[in-house]
Amino acid sequence: MSLERRQFPRLQLSEDAIAVDANGRELGKVVLAGGGGMQITGGSAAVAASVKVGDQIRVTIMEPKAQTSNTIDVIVRHVAGPVLGVEFVTGEPSN
Repeated sequence: MSLERRQFPRLQLSEDAIAVDANGRELGKVVLAGGGGMQITGGSAAVAASVKVGDQIRVTIMEPKAQTSNTIDVIVRHVAGPVLGVEFVTGEPSN
């Protein structure tokens, strides 16, 4: 029996949403999002490797088709190759 621990459901994104860090490095495409965080995948494994679990970073989500962008602070909760799992936070990033 599987126990779902998530407070918010995950939603699969159908539109392109690209995540970049504060230095403009592309982290990858946002593929899943929920009320508590998001999953970013498909970026460079080298860039993902430069991010450590527990890091607080500022990420800008760019939506080219909608010509919009949003900047948010997140904490890295999971890193597996080019896949990042991040949690939304408030406040200033620590790095």
